[in-house]
Amino acid sequence: MGDGSLSQEEIDALLMGTDEMSTPAAKGGSAMTDTGGLSPTDKEILSDAFSDAMQVAGTQAGAMVGKNVQITNAQVEEIPTAQLAQELPQGGVVAEIRMGSTQTALVFPKDLARRIAQTMMGANDDGGDINDAHLSTLSELSQSIISSMANGLGAKFNDSLSPSMPEMKVYNSPADAPQFVGGVVKVAYNMTVEGIPSARIMHYVDAASATKWARANRTQSAPQAASFDMDFGAPAAGGGMGGASGVSVNPINFPSLQQSGSSSQLPPNLELLLDVQMALTVELGRTKKYVKEILSLGEGSIIELDKLAGEPVDLLVNGKLIARGEVVVIDENFGVRVTDIVGPAERMARMAGG
Repeated sequence: MGDGSLSQEEIDALLMGTDEMSTPAAKGGSAMTDTGGLSPTDKEILSDAFSDAMQVAGTQAGAMVGKNVQITNAQVEEIPTAQLAQELPQGGVVAEIRMGSTQTALVFPKDLARRIAQTMMGANDDGGDINDAHLSTLSELSQSIISSMANGLGAKFNDSLSPSMPEMKVYNSPADAPQFVGGVVKVAYNMTVEGIPSARIMHYVDAASATKWARANRTQSAPQAASFDMDFGAPAAGGGMGGASGVSVNPINFPSLQQSGSSSQLPPNLELLLDVQMALTVELGRTKKYVKEILSLGEGSIIELDKLAGEPVDLLVNGKLIARGEVVVIDENFGVRVTDIVGPAERMARMAGG
């Protein structure tokens, strides 16, 4: 209007614009809605953590079974609670174990469970169903696997995950399925036991705990921007900024990678982790073989490793190299005398190199 006053239509338009400006999207950002589900980043964090933990657990399981055991390829998926009973293998073994306040269940398919139990018992596999002797044997194996996982996940996510004794059962009907409160996160693995066909095993975890771990870890590992001060001096003659002499940049001080002396104090709160058990592995050597070469292995086969006789063996904690040493015999048992501690610089170089 020519007199500068606003018409009713213009007033209504302004009021509508004010309402729009009050929404998060109108303020320059989109409204974030937490659906409670796992994001792709959450699943990647969990997959890496479970893979690392199961790598150590597989080594310990192998010591119990008396065969080489590998548990690999962790795949994380969030499923409805009702789906759990539908996908459990008929006749399979369910081991319900709590890790602290976290509800979990480890599930073995029937044939794999029976073959592993028979191997541990020193008996021939005669087929048939799972019996009480099998369940008792698998209870020890499940306890070992979950205990190792609890140590790895507890250290990774800074959570108290003391495992309980497993409750073993054979899955025959939906009534035998674990009863989770809320959603369920399924972690599927490939389990390979020497002399036994590989199969998929499942590890079910309550979704609340899995989500808490993933998002807490994602927050802690988020990159922090390095800050530095810039001091713009007075313009040089001629109206410019005076070139490089007009800008002063303070250097960024990074923490030293040198090992601290024995008199240095422990970082804050580190004493909380001092009683956490970790798996220490001694590795004699490694090699790579084609599938056809592995399938041709039998009793008496010789496998050449990548280390020369007399070379130090590697000491790994949770799969990470920390030291090297030489093999000794202590009261008819093998031992390792540590001869070299891997320094921070070498560990960083190995991490960078994958």
